[in-house]
Amino acid sequence: MGLWGDMPASFFRRITPKQWLLIALAVIGLVGLVFLYRLIDVQAVHDYAKRMNGFTVFVVMTLLPMVGFPVSVLHVAAGVRFGTGLGLALTTVSILIQLLASYALVKAAPGFFAKKMEPLRKRLPEAAHTPLTQFTMLLPGAPYFAQNYVLPLVGVPLGTYLLWSFPLHVVRSIVGVVFGHESADLTPWKLAGFGLYSVAIGLTCAWSFRRLQKKMKDQPAAAGGPTPHA
Repeated sequence: MGLWGDMPASFFRRITPKQWLLIALAVIGLVGLVFLYRLIDVQAVHDYAKRMNGFTVFVVMTLLPMVGFPVSVLHVAAGVRFGTGLGLALTTVSILIQLLASYALVKAAPGFFAKKMEPLRKRLPEAAHTPLTQFTMLLPGAPYFAQNYVLPLVGVPLGTYLLWSFPLHVVRSIVGVVFGHESADLTPWKLAGFGLYSVAIGLTCAWSFRRLQKKMKDQPAAAGGPTPHA
């Protein structure tokens, strides 16, 4: 049975009123996007994007997320400029570069990142490297750049870091890139599809996070687990 077939119905009953409110706001935002789409000359935006230097766009979409710029916006921009196929390929490469660069920067200046990442680091449980990496990648509300910096900070090895962080980031980038490419020819049905895909990804991550959280509860860190660096 697939992932959704295994998901217990009780999961939906555990969704809090606040979470339902956020879902409702997302739906309202989607409806607002439909109206905004009708006011913007999207084709002109695509034409302008195609005239932009591709290398410059790639450099910008790689560097800005490392200083806190919303990565989802840049994934949409990649879809607008490069299309779905090339956009996904370049986004995948940019994510790999960001992960490797983030890891190297933390190892080069751990004291600086320890101060910056302290709020997120306090939210992380003691655990072995693999479940801790999964926990951090699925942690609700954790910014993209903070996830990338905090894991090497607490001693997660590069192999484990890439094994889990890279595919999860890539999967999440798909909707942004495809949305950007399709934005010149959006229909209410396509918008609804993007909305449903985003909700499905969010619910799947939330469910996975709850399962992992339950497994990690009251379990001590395994031998060789992460050791925070000051």
